[in-house]
Amino acid sequence: MTILIIFLTIIINFILQSTILPYIGILGVVPNTTLVVVVIISLLRGKYYGSFTGLIMGLLQDIIFSPVIGINGFIYFFVGYFIGLAENKLSKDSVLIPILISIVSTLFYNFAYYVFMFFLSREILFLPLIKNIVSIEVLYNSLISIGIYKIFSKILIVPSIRFGRR
Repeated sequence: MTILIIFLTIIINFILQSTILPYIGILGVVPNTTLVVVVIISLLRGKYYGSFTGLIMGLLQDIIFSPVIGINGFIYFFVGYFIGLAENKLSKDSVLIPILISIVSTLFYNFAYYVFMFFLSREILFLPLIKNIVSIEVLYNSLISIGIYKIFSKILIVPSIRFGRR
């Protein structure tokens, strides 16, 4: 059942990312819902689901949008894997956790993407990237992570019944 939910999420996110979201950008910056979905799935389901989702979503994004195939898949894979390692160590009740992790992962994603493009001789200006794009994207992704986390926590977390002392 989880695989089906993740597969549908990949398709829905790709459709939204390529059709609707470019029209609701703030100052020309579009939220990176792919990154937020990978973060949330990794937090809720662990490193295997997170890394698999990151790899598939990243490769799909690379094939359609990127000038170089594999960079997004590689970055999303590692984001999903490393966040998934902390799945059992973080509280799933607090909405602050996904906000903080989406901020850190957005910063990591943009820095890693810049480094890959630098070594592939693609020219991206670092200071305007940080000033104009990353600062807005961090804010946008952190706000979007609240809604996505609430939706996915209802879908992916199976309630457990605990018996014991009061």
